[in-house]
Amino acid sequence: MLGSLLCGSVWRAICLTISPDNQKRDRYESLKTWWVLVLLFCGAVLLGRVAVAGLFAVASCLGLREFLRLTNPTRESKATGHWVYAVVPVQFLWVVLGWFEPFWVTVPVACLLVIAGTTAAAGRTKGFLREATTASWGLMLIVFCLSHAAMFLALPETSNSVAGNAGWVVYLVLLTETNDIAQALWGRQFGRHQVTPQVSRHKTWEGLVLGICTTLLLAIALAPLLTPLHHGPSREIAQVGLGFPFVWSALAGALIAVSGFFGDITMSAVKRDVGVKDSSALLPGQGGMLDRIDSLTFAAPVFFYFVYWLYA
Repeated sequence: MLGSLLCGSVWRAICLTISPDNQKRDRYESLKTWWVLVLLFCGAVLLGRVAVAGLFAVASCLGLREFLRLTNPTRESKATGHWVYAVVPVQFLWVVLGWFEPFWVTVPVACLLVIAGTTAAAGRTKGFLREATTASWGLMLIVFCLSHAAMFLALPETSNSVAGNAGWVVYLVLLTETNDIAQALWGRQFGRHQVTPQVSRHKTWEGLVLGICTTLLLAIALAPLLTPLHHGPSREIAQVGLGFPFVWSALAGALIAVSGFFGDITMSAVKRDVGVKDSSALLPGQGGMLDRIDSLTFAAPVFFYFVYWLYA
């Protein structure tokens, strides 16, 4: 990952020499932010499950704060704007302990019922649907879905005989972020036909297809280094593809690329609905935390259950 960032930094530095002056500052800021994020992520992976859970918990908390401010700014001080933050450490505690059952039910069941019940009991009928649904959906998307990225470390140790369970996390994050960058770069270079013009004018079919192809190639190349995907599933669910080592890794890459795209445009739709370009200015040159984790909110659970189905 550090090697990829180093190569990308060199390429970015070369490109900046011919970029307009008004773009240089933002792109240098973005590059510095990337270095900070990658170093934090690598450090957390080296330190183990608690550190990874802590890193994603911080990202979830910051993302949830941005989401609530965007979607319900006048009511963030109400009950659904305070106690919901306490759900974040609870959800990631299940990750640290490796407890799957409470991990699966805390947000989708318990929080859904508590948010609806307490909001109704408080008598806040005006804006009830908006307050209850935005808080519930924010927790589902930004806390529950994102927490699956850390939950890989709670899988049985036998699930990844190549690089340990940390290999799944690195594989997911590296492919998701590469997919985002590849789609943007290919779209900027060759994009002509917009995918969702009402949501994001910068998303093109050319960028999407070429970005997916780039992610597929990287998924196949990295699989033998980080995952057992090239050996096929450990469960006897289907023997399809055993003669072709790249089948399962290519499928994993496709799932991450496509789900990441939908995560990206979903958050773009939220920002378009409230009339903002970035979720905040937290990350210099990149916007807010939501702008950085949007693709992971979809890709993490999709890839987790793919791996869980094949290897757990």
